[in-house]
Amino acid sequence: MQLSHARKEYKRWLLATRDLSPHTIRAYDGDIAAFADYLGARSTVSRIDQDRVVAFLEHQRAAGLAGPSLRRRASGLRGFCRWLEAGGHIEGDPWVGTIVGGGRSRTLPRVVPRRDLHRLLEHLLRTASLDRDHSGTRPLAHPHEATTLLAVAIMVATGVRVAEVVAVEADAIDLPSESIRLLGKGRRERQVFLTNGWITGLLGAYLRTRSKLRVPHHQLLFNRHLQPLTTAAMRARLAKAADHAGIATHVTPHMLRHTAATQLLDAGVDIRYIQRLLGHASLSTTEIYTHVSDRALRRVISQADVIGQMIGGDN
Repeated sequence: MQLSHARKEYKRWLLATRDLSPHTIRAYDGDIAAFADYLGARSTVSRIDQDRVVAFLEHQRAAGLAGPSLRRRASGLRGFCRWLEAGGHIEGDPWVGTIVGGGRSRTLPRVVPRRDLHRLLEHLLRTASLDRDHSGTRPLAHPHEATTLLAVAIMVATGVRVAEVVAVEADAIDLPSESIRLLGKGRRERQVFLTNGWITGLLGAYLRTRSKLRVPHHQLLFNRHLQPLTTAAMRARLAKAADHAGIATHVTPHMLRHTAATQLLDAGVDIRYIQRLLGHASLSTTEIYTHVSDRALRRVISQADVIGQMIGGDN
C-alpha cells in the first residue's frame, strides 16, 4: 500500500471511529504528511521501520522543531503505525523501544492582562450599544456586535473553549439556575455557571432577540446571515475587536480561557473546582496554571519587599 493512500484511509478511520476535534485530526494528518514527504512521494508503508522513524524524528529536531511539537508529531505518527499494524499492513510496531526525547518542559499559557481585557470589553460594549447597567429587558439593537460580546463574556466568565461556546445550543441555557450545559472533549458533559446578573441579563436578551429574528437552527450564537457562528469566525471577530480596542498583542480565544483560569486561581478558588470548570480530565493539565499564579505571587511579594523595608527603613 502506498503511504499516501494509507494516510487518506487512516484519516477516514479517525473521522469515523474516534471522537477527536477537527483541529486534532488536521494535526495528526499533518504529522503523517511530514513523514510521507521525508520518505518520498511514492513510498510504500513497507518502508516504515524503526530506523526510518528515528531518522525522521532526528531530521525534524535538526530542522528546529521544538520539544513539545516533536512529541506531538511522534504521537501522531505512533497512532498511524499502530493502525497499520492492526490492519496487517506492516509487520510489527516500529515504535517498540523507541524513545522520544526533548524534555518535559511545558509552555506557560499566555493570558490577557487585566487592563487589556477591560479595554476589550469596553470596546465590545460600545459597539453593541450596551452598558454595564443593561437589564436584559430591552431588545438588542445590534445583534451581530452583541454576539461577539456575549461569546467573549462567556469565555472570560467560565473558561470554556471556543469550540464549546459556538456549539452551545439554545435549549442548553438554564436562566433560572444561571447555568449552561456543555458537551466538551471526549463528549464529556458538564455544567458551567454564569457569574453575575449582568451576563445573565445579556444572555436573556440575546435569547429573546434570537427568537424574534426566527433563527433557523439550534445553536445559540449566530452570524449576520442568521447561520451558526463558527470557530474560525469567532477567532476572527476576537482578533478584530482586540485590534480596534487598541490592544497591541494578538488575542486568541484560548488566551481568554487561560485568563479565566488564572484569575480564578488568583482569587483563591480551589484548583479542583477549576479543573471541573475547564473540563480537564486530569488535574495535571490544570496545574500548569499554578505556575502562572506563581508569577503573580512573585510580583506581589517583590513589591512588598518586607526585608528591604526592614533593613532600609528608619529605626
